[in-house]
Amino acid sequence: MATGRAIKNRIRSTQNIRQITKAMEAVSAVKMRKSEASAIKGRPFALYALSILKHIEEKLGEIPRKSSSLFDIRDGGKNLYVIITSDKGLAGSFNSNVIRKSESILKEHSNSDIIAIGKRGRDYFNRKGSNVIFNFEGIGDFAELFEVEPISKKIISLFENKTYDRVSIIYTNFLSALKQEVVVRPLLPLQADILKKVIENIIPETGKFSELRKSTLENSLDYIFEPNAEELVKELVPTLVEIEVLHAVLEANASEHSSRMIAMKNASENAKDMIGTLTILFNKTRQAQITKELIEITSGKEALENQN
Repeated sequence: MATGRAIKNRIRSTQNIRQITKAMEAVSAVKMRKSEASAIKGRPFALYALSILKHIEEKLGEIPRKSSSLFDIRDGGKNLYVIITSDKGLAGSFNSNVIRKSESILKEHSNSDIIAIGKRGRDYFNRKGSNVIFNFEGIGDFAELFEVEPISKKIISLFENKTYDRVSIIYTNFLSALKQEVVVRPLLPLQADILKKVIENIIPETGKFSELRKSTLENSLDYIFEPNAEELVKELVPTLVEIEVLHAVLEANASEHSSRMIAMKNASENAKDMIGTLTILFNKTRQAQITKELIEITSGKEALENQN
């Protein structure tokens, strides 16, 4: 049995750990609320951007394909996967879920390369020997469009140069503070049927933004393009792709902070339980020590009395 001093040291260490996890839980809760707000507020923006892309692809016939190579559908060739993880750990199963999903996809499509957003994904796939062609890190907790611009420009450049024929993005979609879902979303080439499915997945069936479902999916508005459709498609489409990437990063950030908050809450509760268990053990050890000392004193007293 451990000594009372050793148990007391363990109690003190566990109390220190609990203080840290409680502080991290509080910080993550604040960041989660802010990043959740950013992700939720960005959803209508992303939805209407996707809706415009879908409308362009459906209504303008061959104009988009002539004006932008981002609509080119090519057979064969290589796949590029943009995988979004976090820069930091202690986020529960957030990173492992994304990595597990990515590995299963990469096994099915062996002729694939990776762009890693986040240190955790970069380090893991580098250790596994996967071909990580670029990595981006240090994106803020509340990302803005200019922060993801280098990522989207790299993706667009690689697709336009025909280095890759298909680009998909793997990230964690924020559903609630207790539920997140890893999704694989085709990014390029742009196709109306795929964009419609993406819109359906982004719009919640119930809740604050559910009313967008009908207005966005059944949008029959006709757009007037000035100066002409070709010029606007050429300038507009890359920006809309940037918005798609930004939306994925915002959803991943909200999911990361939510997962870390839950992980730290569980760690704090486990530390509390361990402190209780150790305190009981300490009391039992101290009681046993006191009993032992009393027995020794009594035995000594009886020995002295017998000698007399």
